[in-house]
Amino acid sequence: MPFTPYQLLWYFFIYAFLGWCLEVVFCTVNSGQWVNRGFLNGPVCPIYGVGMVVVLLALQPLAGNLLLLFAGSLVLTSALELVTGYVLKKAFHTSWWDYSDQPFNIGGYICLKFSLAWGLGGMAAVRLLHPPIARLVDRLPHTLGWVLLAVMGGVIAADLAATLVTLAGLERDLRELEKLAAALRRGSDAVSKGLGDAALAADDKLAEGRQALPGRLADLEARRDLLRASLTDRRLFGARRLLRAFPGMQNLRHREALEALKAELARKLRP
Repeated sequence: MPFTPYQLLWYFFIYAFLGWCLEVVFCTVNSGQWVNRGFLNGPVCPIYGVGMVVVLLALQPLAGNLLLLFAGSLVLTSALELVTGYVLKKAFHTSWWDYSDQPFNIGGYICLKFSLAWGLGGMAAVRLLHPPIARLVDRLPHTLGWVLLAVMGGVIAADLAATLVTLAGLERDLRELEKLAAALRRGSDAVSKGLGDAALAADDKLAEGRQALPGRLADLEARRDLLRASLTDRRLFGARRLLRAFPGMQNLRHREALEALKAELARKLRP
């Protein structure tokens, strides 16, 4: 192997952090507000760490050939993004990003524009960024380096566990929101049918139905408002972060409920 496990672990953490910085800057410039971009809560984007480790392992011998380095970076990083998007979609029934509106995309997982950007980024990282990073890692005292790796590994493991708990809670909330929406539709249909039947029966029945309407709708609206208010509940902090970090997120099971949740969150965050 051209690298030791110690070096590869350090490269993973360093590039995961630098990737997070890149994502934050990109999203902040595009949205005009700071966003903690990434699947995890901490300042790391693991896909960047994995991507650079793969690129270094496969393409370091080709560092002297810019064309092969660019092409290899493009293919490897695009394949990683494609596999990651597919696995996340199957595992969580959620599409975290969607390039369907971009030309030359594959399933919305990857597109030509960003693949070209990853190719250029990988080439620049191997040629310009990696040499000083490698020297920095090599100069770090070995014992201290392993201790720091253990600490960072523990933090990321805890962060991953917290994120999985958040996703389970978000799935539960979306399911409840859909149940409430269905109840509202059924209640509205029942009230409408009752009023229609009352109108056909007699005017006094219609008046009775009109008197009952506000109470029925008020009860349904109270239940709806109670669920919407949960957006400000502390337990949804992680879910809010994910929704802000991935505005294009789509849930395959609860599509309408997620869109309603994102719309409510956007309203609350509006200045």
